[in-house]
Amino acid sequence: FQYLLIHKNGSTSVLKCMENLDYIQTFDINLNKIRWTVIRDPYERFISGLKYDLALQNLQLKDIKKENLYQSLVNIKKRDEGRINHAASQVPYLLNTHIDWYVDLKDLSLFLKMHFNQIEYENVGKKNIELDVNKEEVMKHLQLDYYVYNTIKNSSCLWKWQNGNIL
Repeated sequence: FQYLLIHKNGSTSVLKCMENLDYIQTFDINLNKIRWTVIRDPYERFISGLKYDLALQNLQLKDIKKENLYQSLVNIKKRDEGRINHAASQVPYLLNTHIDWYVDLKDLSLFLKMHFNQIEYENVGKKNIELDVNKEEVMKHLQLDYYVYNTIKNSSCLWKWQNGNIL
């Protein structure tokens, strides 16, 4: 199988479960493997990513310009170095990937138990950062994300426990 890592979508837990497996780490759509990834509610992901990025830089929300919060592109050139906007849209990760199965973050622990016989939680985000964001304003910038997220959630490609082991 191939796993598409999307930051702030349970990737640390997934990687911990796979660390002793022999799997392909390079995502290649030309290989005939089952491709899967984890999706997350866009607003929850935005807040988690924002807290993570602020903590990485030892900043508070009041220290930055509000208009910088809504950048929507992932800087692929810096992705391997970990220099990305963790609050950015998850949609660019999904473009041209031909994912076979999507796992909602809310179902990830069950998915990991069924597929890897383990559940690994390692939340590296800092929860002590207070955010005073205008949810209504944030939601305006997440319209595309919610369209894609809801389309996936209503598709036959969304994994549910009834699908059993797919890998």
